[in-house]
Amino acid sequence: MEVKNLKVIYPELIGGLAKRSITKAKVAETLGISSRSLYSKLVGDTDFTLSEANIIQSQFFPDMRHDDLFRRS
Repeated sequence: MEVKNLKVIYPELIGGLAKRSITKAKVAETLGISSRSLYSKLVGDTDFTLSEANIIQSQFFPDMRHDDLFRRS
């Protein structure tokens, strides 16, 4: 599920995924959640759990600080 017109709640995360060619489907799969659930988190309808945020940071962005990656716009 590719997301169009995504509200930018987490600009560093969204930008980082695009720059690194990481699909949202891959992130959802890694977290063990549906693409729809990931979308809800990316647009700020629901929050990432600390565990989910840690997995995203360690698996996809080990070179970035957690606080920078999940800074809200």
